[in-house]
Amino acid sequence: MSTEQHPNRDAGTELTTDVVVLGGGLAGLTCALQILRERPRTGVVIVERATFPLPEAAHKVGESTVEASAHYFETVLGLKDHLKSAQLRKEGLRFFGPHAGNEDIVPRLEVGISRSLPTWTYQIDRGRFENELADRVRAAGATLLEGTRIEDVELGRDGHRVLLQDSRHRSVVGRWVVDATGRRGLLKQKLGLRETVDHDVNAVWFRVAKRIDLEQFDGAVAAPTDPEARKSWLARVEGNRWQSTNHLMGPGYWTWLIPLASGSTSVGIVADERFVPFQTINRFERALAWLHENEPEVARDVAESQDLLQDFHVLRHFAHGAQQVFSAERWCLAGEAGVFLDPLYSPGGDYIGLGNSYITDLVVRELDGEDIGQRAESHDRAYLGSFKGALATWQQQYALMGNAQVWAAKVVWDTLSYFGVNSLLFTSGAILDPAFMASLGAPWQRYQEVAQRMQRFFRAWAEVDDGTVDAMAFIDLSAPLFHRLNVELLLPDDPSDLRERFHENFRTLEQVTVELMRGAALRQGLELRPEDIDPLSFDLGSALRTVPQDVRNSRRSTRLVGVELAEE
Repeated sequence: MSTEQHPNRDAGTELTTDVVVLGGGLAGLTCALQILRERPRTGVVIVERATFPLPEAAHKVGESTVEASAHYFETVLGLKDHLKSAQLRKEGLRFFGPHAGNEDIVPRLEVGISRSLPTWTYQIDRGRFENELADRVRAAGATLLEGTRIEDVELGRDGHRVLLQDSRHRSVVGRWVVDATGRRGLLKQKLGLRETVDHDVNAVWFRVAKRIDLEQFDGAVAAPTDPEARKSWLARVEGNRWQSTNHLMGPGYWTWLIPLASGSTSVGIVADERFVPFQTINRFERALAWLHENEPEVARDVAESQDLLQDFHVLRHFAHGAQQVFSAERWCLAGEAGVFLDPLYSPGGDYIGLGNSYITDLVVRELDGEDIGQRAESHDRAYLGSFKGALATWQQQYALMGNAQVWAAKVVWDTLSYFGVNSLLFTSGAILDPAFMASLGAPWQRYQEVAQRMQRFFRAWAEVDDGTVDAMAFIDLSAPLFHRLNVELLLPDDPSDLRERFHENFRTLEQVTVELMRGAALRQGLELRPEDIDPLSFDLGSALRTVPQDVRNSRRSTRLVGVELAEE
């Protein structure tokens, strides 16, 4: 079936089109726009229960982009003009480890950039962004049915019928249907595709109509920071820390501070249920009391501005999976209607971009007459494989957030692997090419094994190291190695050059892995040579048992591991 001559045919009570997108949020609108940019003659109908324009600031979370999602929005969707003029440039991810009750931000271990990286990322006001997307999909030829509820979806061989409420149309029939209904997961529920994920973490968040600038925190009331120390702390970072996605870390939790272009600040608490029971933070008053106890500087700032509170939301056990997301029977799940990992490191936009790119590839090829059976299976396997492989980055790792040293080392490794491999493969388009991915060969398989192994290693390290580091310690995520890998995201490559760059980056990551393992052992009084360590088999506990405890105690150090690795 094709609607090329009349992309969206209106038969009064029923519309007929090529693609029906269920849900006009971020995933649905971007998917529709990408399809229309790739194949402008495609008929697209988007069904959305909300009406536009949406409110700014207090709309949805998922406000922070990273390199892959920024590339997707800027380049794939052509939104650079809007992002640079109407959103806020982000100054990277920034982490502060726990220190002495967290009364003062200055002495806390800081992991973040000292100067802007070449690749732009953004803080997104979701209401403002989705309003822009709605305008652009309409301009591209889509029909946007606002204020319309979805009653049911009837999947069929020749077309899929979507039954509607609150619309002059009773139904819309599309050759393709893309479920972007978010956590409702209409198709996933209907087809019994939901998979549970063993990651019991919850989130609460709110917005305040003001800028929260952690450089203006007043510090410990009882023992204020030395003025010279504060001056030095301010001077080591060019630009504004408040423009970063700031993470204030503690055992089992992190608190986010995200600025929005509208002038508001998004504040969130994300916590493992084992460390922070949900009922202690599930109302604003409880969350504020919890902040007073755990992040007092944030609490004092928020408490002074309660009259500026714009909203408060909660979400329990947010991680979820799916048995299948793409089908040759012409249905797909997009964004959170399919899978969701964790908000830490802001991967949501990346997975929207990756999933939508797979969907667009399938839709365009099928509408142009290609048999997509094998390709749909390959894309589904690759996408879900990426999701399941990435879970180790978050699963069982929240306990590490209270260990300043181990968490800092984890951020170093996770960031380098993201720049050097994961983001590189997406921004280059290589990850969408099954033949190219297969050509990476054994090093690609080894990279995935090392990535899994490193997450287990961080847990083993935390068992023997209390994480003590010197006050005001700093790891610069814009140091030479980070800068090189980041700037290379902007470089075009032919397949052979890209393949070699992946291999080179993975060799660098293996060296980083060995040095992190050596550093962990050295902090416990055990000196090892690089050749003593195989990243896939090194066992820190067993290695430490080869040296008497009293000898190791005499050699222990609080030397911060990770600083020198960034210097290449």
